[in-house]
Order: sequence, then structure tokens, then C-alpha cells
Amino acid sequence: MDTATLNLLTLGLGVVGFACLAWPIIMRVSGRAPAPEPGSTATIRSPLWWLGFTLTVIAIVLQRVASQQAGGG
Repeated sequence: MDTATLNLLTLGLGVVGFACLAWPIIMRVSGRAPAPEPGSTATIRSPLWWLGFTLTVIAIVLQRVASQQAGGG
């Protein structure tokens, strides 16, 4: 895979990952998602949040691979 394609792939993964990370937070802050009861163990880290975290980490790793390929190292 050439560097330009890898860069576009990492950009797409990064955008989707960030959107998945931010969506639960945006919903909670805007009031569309209910806040947990006081003393509750509920967390904002839903499966969507974890998917976003994973996609963002994969995008960062792939970007490093692309930059190493571009630099010849």
C-alpha cells in the first residue's frame, strides 16, 4: 500500500474514531442522554466509546507506519 493511500486510511480512521469517542460526551453534555444517578457506577465509556478509542489508536499506529515508509526508514 502506498503512503498516500495509507495516509487517507489513517485520516478516515481517525475521524471515525474521534466521532465515536466524542458522541457519548456530546450527548451527555447536550442533555439528550440521561446523567447517571448520584453514587452510580455508570460511566461514559460505552462500547461506542471503546470502539472510538481503538480506532484512534489504530489510526495513530498506521500514521507512524506511513511516516516511516515516506522517510525510507
